[in-house]
Amino acid sequence: MLDNVLAASLIRSMKTGRTLPNLISCEREDGTYVDAVVKCSAKTMQGVRDLAVEAVCGMIAKDLDLPVPEFFAVQVDPEFVETIREPIIRDLFSNSDTFAFGSAQLPTGFAVWGTDQSVPEALCQTAAEIYTFDAIVINGDRRPENPNCMFSGSEIAIIDHELCFSQELFWRAPWIEGGFDSRRQPQQHIFAKPRLTSCPADLNRFEDAWNTIDEGRVDAYFRALPPSWKLENHEADRIRGIILDSRANIHEVVERALGALR
Repeated sequence: MLDNVLAASLIRSMKTGRTLPNLISCEREDGTYVDAVVKCSAKTMQGVRDLAVEAVCGMIAKDLDLPVPEFFAVQVDPEFVETIREPIIRDLFSNSDTFAFGSAQLPTGFAVWGTDQSVPEALCQTAAEIYTFDAIVINGDRRPENPNCMFSGSEIAIIDHELCFSQELFWRAPWIEGGFDSRRQPQQHIFAKPRLTSCPADLNRFEDAWNTIDEGRVDAYFRALPPSWKLENHEADRIRGIILDSRANIHEVVERALGALR
């Protein structure tokens, strides 16, 4: 659900990104290695809370079979930090939680989704599902100027969910009237019309997948987090409530999403 890996060696800084991510070779429990883009708590807006939220969103997306890269809780030991020569990066890890969030490096050929890029016909179903997912997890951060989406020409990969589940002043639940007409404005989403060239006839697969996310599964998301990422009770309960209320009203969510995309 949320695999742990061990930071082994720094490959390079990613140079861009608000959280100052770094590409790190990480060791899996079976002894194999994976290169992951790693972000630390020191540069997130709300510390470990944002790492926990990103992991929870990743677990939901994985259960929904949405195109999220493989992700990990990355254990950062003092021995690893001591091998880092660049003072800024060394200080970043020294001042962060002992667990960071890592996302597997995408294969060669993926690039940032283009500003005002149209969605290819073959990807409209997936794009509509992501649009609906973002409404549920309160993700207002997949906009043309900051898409948080990678594209290979035939595949999409969605990334960077640490700002989800924020308490937005004018947010409305997506299953009620106006739920897709909040302050964020639906047309600002990269997969909204007119960029979505064709609205799918239904989102039955997505709806069925959401119906498998029951209370026990949601509790498992939170149990999978490193102990140091444990959310305050009120925050965990608020996020858990949003997820479960969305499941209880998922048909209405889907119908309102389709209405906004047509």
